[in-house]
Amino acid sequence: MASSPQTGVFGTMTRTNTLLVLHLLKESHASEIAGVLEISLSQVQKALDGLEVAGLVVGVRVGRERRVSINPRYPYREALLALLNDMTVRNVALHERLAAKRRRPRRAGKEL
Repeated sequence: MASSPQTGVFGTMTRTNTLLVLHLLKESHASEIAGVLEISLSQVQKALDGLEVAGLVVGVRVGRERRVSINPRYPYREALLALLNDMTVRNVALHERLAAKRRRPRRAGKEL
């Protein structure tokens, strides 16, 4: 049975791609993931909420932002990480988008 282009391994392509980005970044927040995937923040937040309900990710408040990561207590964590690793190796476009994003602010006064 063929899947539609909107269907991903984890329900939707947004959920699947969110997990892939999270796997590569190890820890992130919704707006960073949305920037990498070039989709709306609300789509990513909805995907993260679903993944958290399923137990795949955990969120922790750090100041005003909610940092998310793959759940270290997920019973099938090693199998999940192996699957995500295989999926990310084949996703060259995702690696290029991540390489283009800065993860920390530029030092004050530094030339562009």
